[in-house]
Amino acid sequence: MNVVKLVSGVFKDVTSHWKHPAEGNFVSYKELINLSIGGMGNQLTMQLVWQMGLSAGNTLLGSTIGIRPLHLQYMLTVQTILNVLFFFVRAHIVDNTRTKWGRFRPYIAFAGIPLAVMAVVFVFLPFQTMSYNEKLISVFLFAITISMVQPLFTDTYSELQTVITPNSEERAKVLSINSIIYSFAPTVTGLFIPILSNLTGGYTNINTYRYVLAPISLFGLGLNFFTAIGCKERVVTSSTYVQKVSIIEGSIMILKNKHWWIRQIAGLIGFLEGATGVFFSWIYIYGVQDMTAYGILNTIMGTASGIAMAITPFLLKKLGNKKLLIYHNLLNIVFLIILMFTFKVPMLMFIIMYMNNLVNALSLVYNQVMHSEVKDYQQYICGYRMDFVFGLAGMVTMPITLLSGYVIPYVYEYFGLTTNYDILYDPNVRNSLFFMLCVLAIVGAVLNLIPFCFYSMSKEKHQNIIRVLRYRALFDDFETGDFNADIIKDGVEAVRTGLELNESAVPDLKALKAEIKAAPKSEAKDEARRAYKAAKAFAGDKAEVGIFMEELNKFDTPLWQHKVEKARELIENDVNVLVSVRDSIVADAKNLPRSTKEQREIRKYDIQQAKAIVKSSKLIKKNYPGGLVKPDENKVKEAYAMPDSSNAENKRRNKAIKEAEKELDLYYKTIAPYVAAKKLVHSFENREEVFKWAEANYDKACEIIKAREEEETQKAKEKKHLAGRRNK
Repeated sequence: MNVVKLVSGVFKDVTSHWKHPAEGNFVSYKELINLSIGGMGNQLTMQLVWQMGLSAGNTLLGSTIGIRPLHLQYMLTVQTILNVLFFFVRAHIVDNTRTKWGRFRPYIAFAGIPLAVMAVVFVFLPFQTMSYNEKLISVFLFAITISMVQPLFTDTYSELQTVITPNSEERAKVLSINSIIYSFAPTVTGLFIPILSNLTGGYTNINTYRYVLAPISLFGLGLNFFTAIGCKERVVTSSTYVQKVSIIEGSIMILKNKHWWIRQIAGLIGFLEGATGVFFSWIYIYGVQDMTAYGILNTIMGTASGIAMAITPFLLKKLGNKKLLIYHNLLNIVFLIILMFTFKVPMLMFIIMYMNNLVNALSLVYNQVMHSEVKDYQQYICGYRMDFVFGLAGMVTMPITLLSGYVIPYVYEYFGLTTNYDILYDPNVRNSLFFMLCVLAIVGAVLNLIPFCFYSMSKEKHQNIIRVLRYRALFDDFETGDFNADIIKDGVEAVRTGLELNESAVPDLKALKAEIKAAPKSEAKDEARRAYKAAKAFAGDKAEVGIFMEELNKFDTPLWQHKVEKARELIENDVNVLVSVRDSIVADAKNLPRSTKEQREIRKYDIQQAKAIVKSSKLIKKNYPGGLVKPDENKVKEAYAMPDSSNAENKRRNKAIKEAEKELDLYYKTIAPYVAAKKLVHSFENREEVFKWAEANYDKACEIIKAREEEETQKAKEKKHLAGRRNK
């Protein structure tokens, strides 16, 4: 009966919210399915592309084509260095992309095409007639070219998942369900590719990549359009927000993000954790030598990820990110220790690796959730929404990454693995190498765990950060006079719930726990447990509401009062006052007292502000030698209003928009401190009026949203009715 009730409840939930999400959520089930089908396309398209990764354990490049592990690492080093340039280009393009599809979806739709085509062309090169150097050059050129394009396809899909909803709990649910559905694609390919490879000579034969993997990659291209067309991007900003942040400036801002640093350091010192990743395939390719068994077991192995993805949202809800991550890493260490003594027996190794993969697959969901939270925190501390710039900021650790990357290839070659991978057929060589890789993986797993003991971003803290972002968005729309129903509704509800949480009494958890013990068995005890659970969750939310209250009351603090005072001093004069500032204002700021915490905060702010003003003065002299002139803002509106019904008109329109925005960007970048000062003073002066304005328009906003949903429902019914008539 419980199973029937559960199935019935799921069916009702899906049908009720197929096109419109439940109250408090943002993603309908239809949009979730579109995201998942596109994910399948992404996975299928990448089946062949992934085989071209420059790593020491790569079967196609190493065993099939015959490139030495260290040579692959040399090429990877060059590729990593070039990726600094590629990151600049990609980050600038994506983070400043504005289309009716959003920032990520155009790349999801089209960036996979050149990737798949290049990979197919590569595997059809005549490697059998090439010299070693010719192979080396071919691998390098294709790998580098693919590495330029690949993140535009794979990373944009990952990033879309982080902005599909601002609700952290819903995001975990979306990521989990999406991962379960789209993982069907690699599960199927994991079963049939090894079986089909028996017909083409196995994974060490180039024909497997030409006639099995290449068609699969080409087939996946069309499915990407389900995500590109059927999903939305939901970033908590004002309706007039325009992403215009320098990628260098953005990277520097990210370097001040403590949560980002924790994740970065964990990856740096835990690089050895994946050393055992080659075990499963290499044991069946070189040890058991049964690709049919490998295909079947590979499919079974895939179910571990499915189970993990299904249970991760529940574990996240119960434990939170930090606890789940720590438990996952501890179990990973345990399984790696057991694996060190069982890998010689294939079935025992499979069982241990299955359990380890199940535990590791938890990170597929919670890592994305953590990544999203880190980006939301970045927007909270600096005011800008950044995505691809995170990758560029990560390049600061590139020297360490490059050096650590040579450890595994060196170990391979130390054990005799160069261009002759046939030595892996020798169990003595294979077992010695695998034992060493187990030891390295255990060391990596232990090191990876240490930094996360200092990770402090809880679910409750993140909820209050989102509350702050929604509150800030109200100020921007009030300033511009725009009316966005979603921003008003979300902003008002954020403030209301924050104030209610702050003013409510802290529940007595000890008393509630005592009630559980005192309650008689049966429904009374269950009710007492539910009350305790709800009170505990409420206490957790209330413990972090200070983040929101700090934002709400920030103008009552000495630091912010000082900021407003300094801003008023700056804007008392015309913007041209920036031209005549003295360089000595930085030295004056550094001489301010710093005996107390309050003085140190004020001094730090004044130094930053003085440096910004001096920089602005220099930019004015450089960019406007004949005098500062503000561009006509109407040019942008006029450019957007230009016709674009044909390709020629579209080109003219895009060119006009680019030129008009370039003029405005240069102007506002040049006088940035003055603009920021005006915005700060206006926010201070309007701090009470903003929420009154939003409250007054709340009912109207709710009506607009409800009417929009009803209109969408009606259109869907009419579309369905017309489709039915056509079928008749």
